Amino acid sequence: MTEQAGRVAAPARRRRGPASTENGQRSRDRVLKAALELITEAGIDRVRVAEIARRASMSSGQVMYYFTSKEHILLETLAWQDHLDLLRTRAALEKVTGAWRQMERYIYNYLPAGPSDPGWILWMESWARAPHNRQVTQFMEELLAPWRDDLAAIIARGVAEGEFAAPASLDDFTLRFNALLDGLALLRLRQLHQPARKRLVELALTTARAELTPDDPAVPAG
Repeated sequence: MTEQAGRVAAPARRRRGPASTENGQRSRDRVLKAALELITEAGIDRVRVAEIARRASMSSGQVMYYFTSKEHILLETLAWQDHLDLLRTRAALEKVTGAWRQMERYIYNYLPAGPSDPGWILWMESWARAPHNRQVTQFMEELLAPWRDDLAAIIARGVAEGEFAAPASLDDFTLRFNALLDGLALLRLRQLHQPARKRLVELALTTARAELTPDDPAVPAG
């Protein structure tokens, strides 16, 4: 992690940078889109700012107007892509009813589609930097919070409707369950012998049922 990367601040609420005009924000989004493509193809360490600039049809100077470093580009690209993934997940959840069906849909959308899933590649690249930079850790925690909040909302709704048993601690459950999903995601990201996404969903649901299924056998578990 460079000294420049250490200046990366927590993400803004709308995941925006210094651009204050529509044209500026469009230019910034072009950089993020170009960075997403290149990082997915080769990884951040093999990508140069000049390559990002060329892919975005901009100069390196223009790119660095919006970002302080290559690591800053990585983190803001992660925030940009994660926001899109979260919106897609919420749209998918709105299409199903019932707590167990929503839980299944949440798990499916949380897990990577495959080893080349762009959002997860960005997460992996960023996680590698977090142990050496507190600001990066805080940045990523802000991105994770809405996912945990959505999971907590599914569980709270399921408890209210009688489909779920209330966990001893909702906060502990969401932290533990999302950590489980992160671990299953690593299996999916392997280039060789990665389990099918459907199989990983089943494994996660088995864990959820072990803790959330009510004692009343008349209540269906999914």
